[in-house]
Amino acid sequence: MPPDADSSAEEAFLLARIGAGDRAAFRDLYARFSTPLFSFTLRLVGDRATAEELLQDAFVKIWHHANDYDPHKSRAFTWAVTIVRRTCIDHLRRRRSAPSFTPLPLETEGGADFATAETARRTAEAHETSRNVDRALEHISGDRRRALELALYSELTHAEIARQLVQPIGTVKSWIRRGLLELRTTLAQAKS
Repeated sequence: MPPDADSSAEEAFLLARIGAGDRAAFRDLYARFSTPLFSFTLRLVGDRATAEELLQDAFVKIWHHANDYDPHKSRAFTWAVTIVRRTCIDHLRRRRSAPSFTPLPLETEGGADFATAETARRTAEAHETSRNVDRALEHISGDRRRALELALYSELTHAEIARQLVQPIGTVKSWIRRGLLELRTTLAQAKS
C-alpha cells in the first residue's frame, strides 16, 4: 500500500525537528520506524541480539545526521532504511574480515591431528580471501562499489538495489557486472 502524502510530510517534518535537536520528535520517529526497521535488520543479520544492537547504532546515526535528510530525494522511511542497511553492511564486512579462532587441540593420542590442522589452514585461507576482497573493493569507486557491496553483502535483488540507489535496473546490473570484473582482475593481480 503506497504511503499517504500526509504521513510522508509528517515524517519529513519529524526529521527536520530532530535535526534541530528535538528529542520528542526523535521519540515519535522511533515509535513509527523501530518495528519495521528492526524486522529489516533482523532479516539482514539473522541474529536478534545483533539486530537490536545495529538498530540502536542506526538510530544514533539518524539522530546525528537528521540535518542531511532531503525530502526531495526520498521519503523519510527510505532514508532511514538506507542508514540501517549501511550499518548492517558495515557490520557484515567487519565480521567477514575479523578472524575467529576456535581453540584447536595440539595433539591427539596418535600424534598431530591432521584433520584439525587442515581445518585451521582452510579457515586462515578463507579469512585471507575475505581481507583480499575487502581490499579489492577499496579500488572500486562510487556507485559501482555501492551496488557491488549491496549485491555481495545483502540479500537484495538487482531490482531492490536499483530502487535503493535510485537508478535504472540496467545501470545497476552493468555496475555490478563491471565491478565483479574489476574485482576479479584486482584479486588476480594480488595473487601474482
